[in-house]
Amino acid sequence: MSRHLYTIDRPASCYGQVWREALPLGNGFTGVLIYGAIAEETVHFNRYDLWENGVDGAVPDMTDTFRKMREDIIHGDYAAANRDNIMYALLGKGYASCTETPFPLGALRLSFSPDNVFKHYRRGIDLQKGEAFVEFCVGEHKYVRKAFVSRDSDITVMRMSADIEFTVKYTPELFGGADSIEMTGNGFRAACAEKETAMNVAFIGDFMSKNVENGVEITGRDYMVLVCCSSHGSHIDLDGYLSETYETLLSKHTALYTPLYDAVDIRLAEEAEFEKSNDKLLDEAFEDRMPAALIERCWRFGRYLFISATAENSYPVHLYGLWFGENKLLWSQYVANENVEMTYWHALPGGLAYALPPLIRYYTSRTAKFRECAKQVFGMNGIWISAYTTPHVGGLSVPVSVISNWISCAGWLCRHFCEYYVYSGDEQLLREEILPFMHETACFYCDYVIFDDGKVQFVPSVSPENTPRNLMELDTQSATGHNCPAAKNATMDFAIMKELLTNLLAGIESTGMYADEADEYRRLLSAIPGYMVNSDGAVKEWMSAELDDNYEHRHLSHIYPVFPGNEVTEDNAPELFAAFRRAVELRELGSQVGWSLTHMANIYARFGLAEKAAECLDVLSKSVLLPNLFTLHNDWRHMGMTLNWKDSAIVCLDAVFGAVSAVQEMVFRYEKDALVILPAVPERVLSGSVRGIVFPGGTADFAWDEGGKIRLTVKAAADIDTKLIIRGIHRERLNLNAGESRTLEFSRD
Repeated sequence: MSRHLYTIDRPASCYGQVWREALPLGNGFTGVLIYGAIAEETVHFNRYDLWENGVDGAVPDMTDTFRKMREDIIHGDYAAANRDNIMYALLGKGYASCTETPFPLGALRLSFSPDNVFKHYRRGIDLQKGEAFVEFCVGEHKYVRKAFVSRDSDITVMRMSADIEFTVKYTPELFGGADSIEMTGNGFRAACAEKETAMNVAFIGDFMSKNVENGVEITGRDYMVLVCCSSHGSHIDLDGYLSETYETLLSKHTALYTPLYDAVDIRLAEEAEFEKSNDKLLDEAFEDRMPAALIERCWRFGRYLFISATAENSYPVHLYGLWFGENKLLWSQYVANENVEMTYWHALPGGLAYALPPLIRYYTSRTAKFRECAKQVFGMNGIWISAYTTPHVGGLSVPVSVISNWISCAGWLCRHFCEYYVYSGDEQLLREEILPFMHETACFYCDYVIFDDGKVQFVPSVSPENTPRNLMELDTQSATGHNCPAAKNATMDFAIMKELLTNLLAGIESTGMYADEADEYRRLLSAIPGYMVNSDGAVKEWMSAELDDNYEHRHLSHIYPVFPGNEVTEDNAPELFAAFRRAVELRELGSQVGWSLTHMANIYARFGLAEKAAECLDVLSKSVLLPNLFTLHNDWRHMGMTLNWKDSAIVCLDAVFGAVSAVQEMVFRYEKDALVILPAVPERVLSGSVRGIVFPGGTADFAWDEGGKIRLTVKAAADIDTKLIIRGIHRERLNLNAGESRTLEFSRD
């Protein structure tokens, strides 16, 4: 059991923004943060569909600006192209558009007056159940609070217990103000008409109640609190749950939640190591390096958090998930020039394919707006997607040139959509949503590219969010902190278009859809130039001799053909693979931030560099990892390990999810025609096991010990014909029919 327990020795303590260190619970619709205080406890509630202040304006015709930018770059005038960019021109035309921000629903305040000094404090989450707890003693009496957000009924259930009677006052606080608090027979209902939100609270059990100002006072030894948070007029009647017990409601929740959590299991440390709290494991990381138990706990917590943030009919996961305790959050939109994609990298091999259709439908349902952007901004057919969107804003929305000039958002998303089909075999979604979206994306590329000596060129072209070194000093009068991002021939653009067209042609072959356009896609594929290598032996970030690489940057977009793509592997292009590896090695570690550290960990794992991958996680644990295992954008304590950004500490949970993917990449990799076992396990992980890891057509279970013995079982759900690689030990061709399994044993000796 201890392996699945995540414990913290102190309450949330981030002064002024305590929510950042709270315990998170969720079911994809409702998010809850439990602060863990004793006398004045806060249970904070959020809803996935509460967003405000967005404007999605009609996009004016910007094609003249785009054409001028293109001409300026063709003639080598990068300064002019970036001074007269699309966003400045839009603002000059009075264009009004901005992304929404999510806002919190409110909180339930619990007031308790202990009569003595507390001791034996502990809070945490049973990750296998999705149940939080706060426990402490006052004098000789033990108090326990437990809670979960039901995946079965979308209600929050709390249990308050002690070995003596105690009194707690419950006060609702809604964001925007509770303009009505109505006492009911078993609790109260608070509502905010302006925000269309409400909080229903019911008490169940053996207790005495007393109505007090703005709430209710409950005295008892063991009782249950039910909370239903509603948005946009939705409502759940709590009366139907008044006869239920805590155990019954919890069992209904775990029947849905636990199979998701248990679908894949990775073990990297001995059971005894998990008796340690997060605090103690972080102390060990500060003292030396991230212990194996903390690496595993981060994987388990990130997996728990992702499941808690996702549901089949909800929204995708943004940078805060369902967990924030204030409004006007910075970077709370869907950011898809890295961060959305990183959030979902782990899902398919982790057996969480259910979470992909909401992501797919979030974007495919906005196709009309994306077409408008492609036509009005660039004069192109097909779709163009801003890297920044929110549920009701799909157009250009922020005056940041690295966003308005980047063209490959849709193409990168297509990778996730294709992978979902490859893993799931969902033919209906392929035909109705995925292939049409890919086709629209390909139409844009066909119109956008130009040709030079028969080869495809991208002008303008952005490598998120970097500027070529020799253009850093140009005066572009930029107000966005990016000197000259609009350049040409970003390596990522070529890689994404190549991947998209290859996958689209495969879809055309299997379905017959868009068959009359296949020759055009093949022509474009044949015209894509080869990747360029610079004088340092590294793959260039811009495929142009006149643009110099800038190694002081957090994005690693040009490594896309190796990761997250799998176009270039050690087997199919060893020299080019080494040049991509050199490009990563030249990146300065101190220029990274939270999410880029986990991106780099994934990349190093893909290269088989286990200790370098682990070092990235070490830096993460020393710089941006909070006691509740939330991650921040940058090191706010100025320890010199990450990019410092305005002395801020912005929550960015994409790094949590990127760490989940990095751990999975360390132990297992699926690439086109190969299953790779133990590709990058660091030395500190002496033994371990993996159960249920998913690849297209089957699953794998394996274990390894300190003596070098490896036992592997591959189970085929469909016919399998692939290479099997036990890194550094064994290679063979693996053939299995659907329903078959094969067990093999190896030794490193």
